[in-house]
Amino acid sequence: MRFFAFAFVIIYLASFSYGRNLASIRKDAFTVGVSKGDSAAEYDFISEVTAKMKIQRFRLIPFENANSGQNLLLDGKIDVIIAKINHSPHLEGKFLVSAPYSKTEIAVATLAKNSEIWTLADLNGKILAFIPKDISSNQVLDIWQSSKPIAAQNLSDAVDFLQKKQATAIIASRQALEEKYYDLRIFPNKLAENNTVALFAPGSKSLLEEFNRAVKKDNFVNHINSHSNKERIVKILIQLNELKKEIEFLQGELK
Repeated sequence: MRFFAFAFVIIYLASFSYGRNLASIRKDAFTVGVSKGDSAAEYDFISEVTAKMKIQRFRLIPFENANSGQNLLLDGKIDVIIAKINHSPHLEGKFLVSAPYSKTEIAVATLAKNSEIWTLADLNGKILAFIPKDISSNQVLDIWQSSKPIAAQNLSDAVDFLQKKQATAIIASRQALEEKYYDLRIFPNKLAENNTVALFAPGSKSLLEEFNRAVKKDNFVNHINSHSNKERIVKILIQLNELKKEIEFLQGELK
């Protein structure tokens, strides 16, 4: 009889621990899934939001692609995915989706020297390079039904597509287009605005609610955009300084 009573206590405690796993126990070693390419960029945000959630320490678990990250989450190997995920309805069928913590304005650009493309209507039926982390092929097709979207691994590859005439325009984050490339002509139109969200496994509602409260508390959307603007100002100042040196050099050559 004592044996059965002891076994019952062990089973009860084990089930209690499992039920509290995401909500409390793992908070001592909070595990955050991040894509390998974005882990450094997300680190400051993760540090701030976990501090607001009163989580003492966390561990980053990099994953290769969206599928591998989602499998880790569903298998209970990580607590949350924070990896610049754009909100879409299909995610809500599999995961608990957080409140938005960042917004990305999507824009379109073509080569500055391209004299044939001046309006959005000029892109109908054209091949358009898109950056999957910024916008999906379905979103591109929603905007241009007759277009032919092709995925580029990053912005540099997309620019190569333009230069090699394998694509007519790039669709990506306006901030990325403005910061990195100056041989592009960016259209003034805002095509879309993506909301960046975190993903939690089903059953971790309390953790999701804590995350949402932390995001709302400091209005991270505005904070992140402000931080990005500061970075952009620094980059522009560096570029201006380099241009100043080049002008001085050329003026010396003319003498």
